[in-house]
Amino acid sequence: MNEIDAHFLKGVELFNRGAFFEAHEEMEEAMNLLEDDTSDWEFYLGMLRAAVANHKLEQGEVSSAQLHLRASLKFLEAYPDRHRAIKLREFRSALSAELARVEAGDSVVAPRIEMAA
Repeated sequence: MNEIDAHFLKGVELFNRGAFFEAHEEMEEAMNLLEDDTSDWEFYLGMLRAAVANHKLEQGEVSSAQLHLRASLKFLEAYPDRHRAIKLREFRSALSAELARVEAGDSVVAPRIEMAA
């Protein structure tokens, strides 16, 4: 496993534990290591923005969370259903449902990032 993957997978683990700020930091570190390879830049950015959105929800910053959820979905939409060992179709669906609940003012449970087999 390379350093990029190590940081990204640590970010996924932190996200799933509800440590969204720390997850965002790890995913940002993975992005910083990409250097000139920008082929997956939007994927990493979409995952990072999902972490930021959930951190903002924890802080009660609903409008900021909505902004980040929409951005996350936009960045992730072009990627296949399985990408970088992530069940991305399911994650996008969960983010969409989370956004709908936030917009409706309903209670929100953060989605989980599932790994593909």
